[in-house]
Amino acid sequence: MLPNISLKCGACLARSPSFNLTYALFPYEPPIIQLITKLKFQQQLYYAKALGELLAEQIEMVWYANKPLPDLIIPVPLHPHRLRERGFNQTLEIIRPAAKKYRLPIDIHGIKRIKHTKAQSGLAASERKRNMTNAFQASRDYTNLTIAVIDDVITTGCTITEFCNILKQQGAKHIDVWCCARRG
Repeated sequence: MLPNISLKCGACLARSPSFNLTYALFPYEPPIIQLITKLKFQQQLYYAKALGELLAEQIEMVWYANKPLPDLIIPVPLHPHRLRERGFNQTLEIIRPAAKKYRLPIDIHGIKRIKHTKAQSGLAASERKRNMTNAFQASRDYTNLTIAVIDDVITTGCTITEFCNILKQQGAKHIDVWCCARRG
C-alpha cells in the first residue's frame, strides 16, 4: 500500500483540483493492474471484496485516523449501457465493505453518467479530458456535505476532475477521492 503522505502532483500545483485529497491503496502497476482488470472484465467479484476490506482498513487506521469520516460516499457511476454490458459497477462493489463497517451512506442516484464515453484506458491523455466533458449530471444538492468519491483507478484524473466539478457546483464543502490504484 502507498504510504500516507501529502504531496501535490505537478498538475495540482499548476491548477488546484476540485477535490481536496486523494487516497490510493496502491500505485498503478502490476499485479494490481491485472487484479482490477480481472475484476472489471472477467467478473471476478471476490477481488472487489478483498480491495474493499483493504480500503476499510486504510480508512480506519491511516486515512481517517485523526479526522471525521465523510458524510457520504459516491462511487463514480457507469453509463447505463456500460452497466448493462458489465453487469455491475466495480467501484460500488469495492466500497460496500467500508460503507457497511462505518455505516456510511452510499449515494448511487444523485449523479448519473449521461454521456456514453469511450473507455478511458484506450485513449491518449489528451483525448481523455474531451471524452469526459459533460459526462455527468447531478439531480440533488450536496450543499455543505463532506464527500468521499470512490473510483477503482486514477490515471490522468480526467474522470475524477469532471465528476468532482459537478459535486462542487452542487455545493459540496469538501471532497476526498479514494481509489484502489493511482498512476504517478
